[in-house]
Amino acid sequence: MVKFEFIKIVNIDRDLIFEISTKYENFTKILPNYFKKLEILEKNESNTKISETINFLGRTATVLTEHVVMKPDRHIVTMLDGPAKGSSFNETYEKVGDKTKITIKVEFILHGTLKILGFFAKRKIKMQMNNVMDEFVNYAKTKSK
Repeated sequence: MVKFEFIKIVNIDRDLIFEISTKYENFTKILPNYFKKLEILEKNESNTKISETINFLGRTATVLTEHVVMKPDRHIVTMLDGPAKGSSFNETYEKVGDKTKITIKVEFILHGTLKILGFFAKRKIKMQMNNVMDEFVNYAKTKSK
């Protein structure tokens, strides 16, 4: 298992960025290089299961994810199948004055060829996730104006 954490303080209202991060149906528009197709399979007040076709680390895969939303500041994503089955992304959105501190704790379980890469995959995963986070924040900034 590969564990790491991202922390980013952004000049965006917490409620706005949290709302954008939990509107899954928009991800193919917000991050089209990474989210190729999304199909919501089940949805209730706080849990959503989604079939996601994603492009990550140069590979395209279809995975089943579960998203748990705890308003106003927590979002947990768990990969239920696919090459990273069991991986989780625990996101918190904390108000810091008029800014928002985003913390994403990642537990990435490697399977298949990624498992063979081991330590080297961690660096690539972190770089790719940092790029995704930067693109997401840039999109949210355009919506906050």
